[in-house]
Amino acid sequence: MHVDAPSAESGLRVAGGVTGYRRRTFELLRSTIAATGGVAEAVDVGAGDGWMSKTLMDDGLIGRCIPVDVVRRRQVVVEPMLYDGAHLPMESSSVDLVYAVDAVHHAANPVALLAEMARVSRRFIALKDHTYSTRAGAWMLRLLDEVGNRRFSIGSPGHYQRRFEWLEALRSQGFAVRKLVHPARCHTGALGALTNGLQFVALLERVHGE
Repeated sequence: MHVDAPSAESGLRVAGGVTGYRRRTFELLRSTIAATGGVAEAVDVGAGDGWMSKTLMDDGLIGRCIPVDVVRRRQVVVEPMLYDGAHLPMESSSVDLVYAVDAVHHAANPVALLAEMARVSRRFIALKDHTYSTRAGAWMLRLLDEVGNRRFSIGSPGHYQRRFEWLEALRSQGFAVRKLVHPARCHTGALGALTNGLQFVALLERVHGE
């Protein structure tokens, strides 16, 4: 599910509100999706309140965006389609783009969810999520996840990507990396210096296996 920055990022407003973290994350995602040239239809996995879906449609990068999530938030910008967290309720190769922002690490089985995203996408997958290579990095991600998700009662199982093993999993599904932003500047100041190396954004394109 999409989450906003912890309290160190001021100005939080839920249900479509924009924090510094959310705005910077959106700009990174928008520039990544812009590399596709725009798509007719997309699925937003773990859409939260739907703000990303709506803003990408308003910007004209996506013609129609279907937000899906495992629970409905109290306040939403776009009504989500609910699913079981494991099987996306779409036909295979049915949309141009499937993307997820800070969502895959919440899955019970992240690699299985990535395989579902690959099944549904006929061409592109975009990911904004986390990566770590040390115990200290994993500990920092757990701390940020707990603080950022507590108010939404969202569990933080800590299924973070070690290095870039998720991208390797998607390569095995027939996708190639077209763009990778790492570190991704989601935070500023001291928090950014500590944690931007744990953030990444990637765009992958199907090269075979459809």
